[in-house]
Amino acid sequence: RGGTRARRKRTMGDSIVPPRKRREKGVKKGFSLMDWMRLTAHAKDLAGLKGGKPRAVTMEEVAAHATEFDCWTVLDGQVYNLTPYLHYHPGGVQILLGKGVAGADCSELFAKTHKWVNGATMLKQCRVGWLETDGATDDAVHRSLDALRLDEAPDDDDDDDED
Repeated sequence: RGGTRARRKRTMGDSIVPPRKRREKGVKKGFSLMDWMRLTAHAKDLAGLKGGKPRAVTMEEVAAHATEFDCWTVLDGQVYNLTPYLHYHPGGVQILLGKGVAGADCSELFAKTHKWVNGATMLKQCRVGWLETDGATDDAVHRSLDALRLDEAPDDDDDDDED
């Protein structure tokens, strides 16, 4: 023995268990989560609003944006332009384009596959607006969500501190 132990190969019954194959998915160099966080910290207008404010968006309009070069989705009632994020997704671009994400409401799929991810925070710079439902929107809620954008500060007009 001489201080070393003979290593046994992992076996399952009489057969050798093959090593796990590395998934061919993933991102290219320069497209990691950290790269995405750096981009969102400095980039302006990832949502493609061209200086406009987030707005109500119909599901029909979301459905019209379902390609690799123009990709919107709905997540928990908010509409996001995923186009800048597509190549940063660890599962690859094709999974977003082919699994009911592009041009669709991905809320249920996202909750099922990414329970630990805060999508609203990760995509806040890509937020186009909110999904319009029957023409009714709660402006106060959407104004507070708009304040989450990095380039805007919350409106404190309602704050009456008289201490």
